[in-house]
Amino acid sequence: MRIEQLQKIQKTFHVFEVLTKIAYMFSIVCAIICAVGALCAFSWYSGGQVFSLFGEPVTIFSTDRGRNEMLAVLLGDCIMLTAEAILLCFAGRYLKAEQAAGTPFTEAGAEQPNRLGIRCIWLPIAAMVLASVIGVSFGVEDLGIGSNLPSLATGIVLILASMIFRYGAALEAKCKC
Repeated sequence: MRIEQLQKIQKTFHVFEVLTKIAYMFSIVCAIICAVGALCAFSWYSGGQVFSLFGEPVTIFSTDRGRNEMLAVLLGDCIMLTAEAILLCFAGRYLKAEQAAGTPFTEAGAEQPNRLGIRCIWLPIAAMVLASVIGVSFGVEDLGIGSNLPSLATGIVLILASMIFRYGAALEAKCKC
């Protein structure tokens, strides 16, 4: 019965590993798109022509305010997506290591979700502060970034899961004696 339960856990972790890889790639692609958009907006803001149609420049932003706002939003989104990609990379590494170990109930398997949970708490906060500083420097008050609550909740859940895994590792070590 215990082996069947561990196999179910492993299958679930494998599904999470695949989903994490997909989300990681999606975050990277979106961050690159935001960075390219920001480069185009910055190039145009600095006097360069980005797009033209039949020899005439295409007006994307109607005012300087629109350019500043779009540049700030794109840079802020790029920073937030990069932070999410970093977290997903760490999550993928953990899930891969857990798959190799065969069980999350090891001392090392319990420590990794704890570190990941702490990173889920501080990394999005740091990214949000950096994006807000960029927004303020461009004169934009609201970047539309949203709340940090989901990341905070994920971090807390991972820390609690780490405690459960640590307890399971202690029980397993006790049973082997």
